[in-house]
Amino acid sequence: MNILHYIGGPLIGALIGYCTNYIAVKMLFRPYKEIKIGGFTLPFTPGIIPKRQKDLAAAVGKAVGDSLVTEEDLGEMLLSENLENSVVDLCMEQLKNYVYSEATVEEAVSSLTGEAVYEQTREILKNKICERIMHAVEEMHPAELIASEGKNAIRRKLQGTMFSMFVTDNLLDSLGAEIGTYAEQYLLEKGPALVQEQMEREAAELETKSLHEITQELSLGGEEIRARISKIYRACIRKFGTSIVGEFHIAQMVENKIIAMDVKELEALVMSVMKHELGMIVNLGAVIGFILGILTLFF
Repeated sequence: MNILHYIGGPLIGALIGYCTNYIAVKMLFRPYKEIKIGGFTLPFTPGIIPKRQKDLAAAVGKAVGDSLVTEEDLGEMLLSENLENSVVDLCMEQLKNYVYSEATVEEAVSSLTGEAVYEQTREILKNKICERIMHAVEEMHPAELIASEGKNAIRRKLQGTMFSMFVTDNLLDSLGAEIGTYAEQYLLEKGPALVQEQMEREAAELETKSLHEITQELSLGGEEIRARISKIYRACIRKFGTSIVGEFHIAQMVENKIIAMDVKELEALVMSVMKHELGMIVNLGAVIGFILGILTLFF
């Protein structure tokens, strides 16, 4: 009897502590749904996590989006060597399907973008290139350039002839300026049409060539093509990476995922991570109950 007197209290305390903590841990998830008796909802139903699932989802989403997976992290991921190599490998694999075939440039690009997009892009590129060429021509100040070069050419032609004594510098300046002005006006008015006409011929010739022919003409080897694709990829990510990452909405994605999860699935996920720790909490309850049972023997 004396042994039961000394052991009974600590054992009962350990049992109570164990059961209390076990129930508390279970009540994190159980019951999964609220329990009603008539119009009355039993307290603590549903469990804490099912009841606050939306709040938990918002908190986890914010934590992940703001601290754990930031835009900088995603930007670094997009520029990581592994991802870059994966993208380049995929591009190289697709290129091989065309480069080593007899498909023309037009056929290859149209198959990727669609005929309508190809024609639209072709026209845009043609206009843009033409604009840049004409802008470059204007920046050269062709009137001044032609006037200067024309005057020098005339002087060289007349040098040593009897006409050189009649053609003064003033006359040459006047002729050069008039020729330069006319030439510049002609270039600016007729130039765009002439440039587009020539570009149309060049584009038509290029489109009928196969990609295999072009790579051979450019002497592009596999490693060089790969290096160029890598360079283009890095340039695109550095320029558009921020806007791309901004479209991910990491916090919202995580929040929506957690909200959409079934409570049982959410419980299994948490338990897969914290099963050991939650088990320790239950056992700690038994230890504390046992210690309190021993302390009661002295009071």
